Amino acid sequence: MAKRQLRISTHNIPQKWPEISGKKANIVLGNGSVLMVTLLNLQGDSLEVKNMRLTKQVVALDGISEIIIDY
Repeated sequence: MAKRQLRISTHNIPQKWPEISGKKANIVLGNGSVLMVTLLNLQGDSLEVKNMRLTKQVVALDGISEIIIDY
C-alpha cells in the first residue's frame, strides 16, 4: 500500500503554511540530511520546529530543500 506525500519546495512554504502548520513532517536540508519534526511556527525567514526529542529548534528557510508530509 503506497503512501501519499505532499512535497513542498522552499518558496511555497509561506503560501502552504495554514495547511501544514502543526503537522509532522520530514524536512530535507540543502546538505541532504533529513529532520523528522512537528511544524510549530513560521517566523519570517525561519521555521520553528519541535524534533522527535521534543526540543524546539529554528531552521532557516534558505537551508531547506523541501518539506515532505505523509498523509
